[in-house]
Amino acid sequence: MNRMKNIGLILCGLVLGLTLSPPTARAVGSLKVTLSTNRILVDGKEVRLTAYNINGNNYVMLRDVGKTVGFEVYWDGDTKCVQIESDKPYTGEAPVKAGTSEPASQPEVTTPADEVAVAKQDIVDRTNALRRAKGVAALRVNDKLTQAAQVRADEIAASGVYSHTRPDGRKSNTVTDSKYTGENLHNISELYLEQQHKTLSEAVVELWSNSKAHADNMTSARYGEIGVGLARGIDKDGFDCWYCVQVFLLDGCEVTRVDTPANK
Repeated sequence: MNRMKNIGLILCGLVLGLTLSPPTARAVGSLKVTLSTNRILVDGKEVRLTAYNINGNNYVMLRDVGKTVGFEVYWDGDTKCVQIESDKPYTGEAPVKAGTSEPASQPEVTTPADEVAVAKQDIVDRTNALRRAKGVAALRVNDKLTQAAQVRADEIAASGVYSHTRPDGRKSNTVTDSKYTGENLHNISELYLEQQHKTLSEAVVELWSNSKAHADNMTSARYGEIGVGLARGIDKDGFDCWYCVQVFLLDGCEVTRVDTPANK
């Protein structure tokens, strides 16, 4: 690829990879995964690329290299393979093939905001499915609780304080003016979702249901309403992740005020 820039890598055995093992378990069988701290240089200048050390080898995402160096990388759905075009700038999108006509009606394009809203509702639906299995009434979505859960997700993602204590030291239930709330938290790396081939909502409800305390919150007959918050962030090990929050309200109680995100 004569147009590709010369990449100087202060790495030991760089290997380009598309998928990696989940960072939630640093050792999976004989596979040991850590975040690499080695430097990467492009034309003598240091660039910031996320790299992972797997059993002594360093891996980076091929898309990240294409974006940084300046060559095209995309998934070709027709040939079911990754395409690399060294003479084209990076877009990450497969080109429209010549002679292909647009269908009469196009499906609605889903925006990231739409995807988050769908994931939130799916978390509620999956939680209510667990409640039905136990003969417990379904939770009702409360807009104030949804706002509160999003405040909690946002402040955790922004501060890195992954705890039921808020970044400023207050208890988590101070996010609303009601003392009769409960909270579930979880952070899930995007690599874990890719490795497990699961959606965010599927994975987080499954993980919560495997923890007694979290499962008790989801299926408790005391709670009548729910709100869900989701925010992208970086976990303590430097991996891209989602912070997931459920806020529950005791049946018959009310929330009238929601706090703003707290800072450290």
